[in-house]
Amino acid sequence: MIFLDSNILIDVIEFDQDWEKWSSSQIEDAGKVDRLVINEIVVAEAAPRSGPLEQFENSMEIMGISLEPLSIQAAYRAGQTFQIYRQNRPNYAKRSILADFLIGGHAEVMHATILTRDPRFYRTYFPSVPLITPDKAGT
Repeated sequence: MIFLDSNILIDVIEFDQDWEKWSSSQIEDAGKVDRLVINEIVVAEAAPRSGPLEQFENSMEIMGISLEPLSIQAAYRAGQTFQIYRQNRPNYAKRSILADFLIGGHAEVMHATILTRDPRFYRTYFPSVPLITPDKAGT
């Protein structure tokens, strides 16, 4: 299973001039070898850029991307990791969990690979999750 990070989906939706080609080809290649998934968090982050819901759902179907609902185990894992993040940043005032923790926790619990352009965060907080990144580093 390959979990698409929000930035990958947004690249394609917005036809990002720097990343759309790379992200599109990665989605296509990944879809040939495994199941592509997103969760509600990715949907929420992509929604402001994607037009009507029907158009978004149609685009996901065309790309072969399915919705994998966030489980209680994934949400709990995300919250635990977010607590470590906050402890490492004593002056961090925000108490609301960041979307990347929910994506990383979900991928970790599902034993999925994450397709992302931002590997640094996931490598730091979810080091056991395999990554597909522009630098081709893999993990």
